[in-house]
Parts: sequence; C-alpha cells; structure tokens
Amino acid sequence: MARIIWLLILVAGAVACSDVEPAPSVDLGTPEQRVAEWLTALDALDLGGLGSATDPARVALMAGAENDFTKGQMFAVIDDGLPGPTAQSYWSSFRSSFETFLGTDISEVTVGEVERYRIDDNEFAAVTVSQADASAEVITVLTDAGWRVDLVGTAGGALAPQLTALVTLIVDETTGDDVEPAVRYRSAAIASLRAALELAGENRALQLELDAIESLPRPSN
Repeated sequence: MARIIWLLILVAGAVACSDVEPAPSVDLGTPEQRVAEWLTALDALDLGGLGSATDPARVALMAGAENDFTKGQMFAVIDDGLPGPTAQSYWSSFRSSFETFLGTDISEVTVGEVERYRIDDNEFAAVTVSQADASAEVITVLTDAGWRVDLVGTAGGALAPQLTALVTLIVDETTGDDVEPAVRYRSAAIASLRAALELAGENRALQLELDAIESLPRPSN
C-alpha cells in the first residue's frame, strides 16, 4: 500500500512540474557576431542596432567621461542608454574618430580573430578588426543579455583620467536609491579597465587610474 501511495505522489509531482513553463533562454550570441553587428550599426548610425550591440552602462561611462555628465544624468541612462539626440551626436563623433584611427570607412573593416579571457568573475573576448595594415582590438563582455561590445574596455584607456574623475563623482557620498547604480558603474569601470590592461600589458598610466578607482569606497546605505 505504501509503495502505491509513493508512486501516486511521484506521478502527481511529475504532472505538477510539467505544468511549469521553463524560463526563456537568452541568445548569448558570439563576440565576433556582436562586433560585426556593432560595426554595421556604427556605419549606418543605426541607434537601435548600436543599443543592442553594446552594454548601456559602459557606453554611459564613456559618454559621461567625454562630456562631463552630472551624477543625475549618469543615473538616468544606466539602463535605457543615451537619449536619441545625445546618442546620435556621440556615436557620430565616435565613428569619425574610429575611421580616422583605422584610415578607412567602417564598411571596409573586417572581423578577425577572437581571444577569450576571464578577469575575476567576468568573461571577456578581444575581437580583432582590421583593414589593410591597420588593426584594432574591440573588447566584448558577456552580460546577462549576452555578448556586448565593451566600450570602456575598448577605448577607455584613452580616457582613463576622465573615467576616474567620473566614477569618483558617481560614488562620492552616494546613498539611498542611488547606491545600486553607483555600485554597478564602479564595478563595470574596474572590470573593463582590468580587461583593457590585460591586453595592454605594462601600462603604468592606466594602472594608476585603475588603482585610483579600485581605492574608492564601495557605496553602501
């Protein structure tokens, strides 16, 4: 009798479990796929495509460092990305600088080798993009939404002092509802600059800026 009761319980449990829908899976994509999508969107200045191919918090850090965003402006764009006119202006300027660096139109750039590596709990991949004799490394980061271009890791080394100043502003005396986004910005900046330093090797200037950000207190209530 006991065996029958246990079998009935097991069957009932299996039926109950079968009614639960599995959580939707996220298409992580691949680093090279994301970089190719980013380049296509950058060439066309497709803001929707650029938003889908990049991590919004890291784009905000770069745009904020270049344009002296206030703390309030930074907290307003951490999830939704830059507003339309700001995004249009920022990406247009970025495209022009990137094409100048490579010496060609973005449409002529090809995606090449991928090098994956891990920094603490974060997974990154450096994707080589090139044209003729010019090449650059685009760093991508694996997020909850899949692989995304990491703009801080890719180009943040050139703005490291400004990033340090911005992150200092963000975390300085931050309390209440602003603690969570401040922690996210600080963590993203540290992880991405570590990823950049991993590729750069010995870079004393970048190391000093990273040390300064890491020394900032972690915001807490």
